Amino acid sequence: MTYRAVSRAVRNARREVRPDASSNSEDAPRLRIRIAEPKAKVMLLPGRFRGAEYVKRHVKFVIRLEAERGEQHVQRNLDAIRRRLDEMGVGKRDADREVRSIEGAVRAELWRQVLLP
Repeated sequence: MTYRAVSRAVRNARREVRPDASSNSEDAPRLRIRIAEPKAKVMLLPGRFRGAEYVKRHVKFVIRLEAERGEQHVQRNLDAIRRRLDEMGVGKRDADREVRSIEGAVRAELWRQVLLP
């Protein structure tokens, strides 16, 4: 469940238990409810989201494509990884670091396979 979905559920729950606004009398009970939204943060071990096997398999496929199509494929995969990290609730800074790490590993392996076939 994403953070937005949890926030929406909390707002809906608060709305359902709110006292009726039309009863302004002093005798009307005041219902006080507090629902704490989750504050958990997903931490990644650096460089572990996609390992060396993924990089080699990915580059082996990219090498067979034309240069422009290969670059588009790499970008699409990096975008998909970014979306997955966002869905998992990984912080923006950690997700940026992980995507840069994966991109660096892919590009290094790409050059290694181009220069040393």
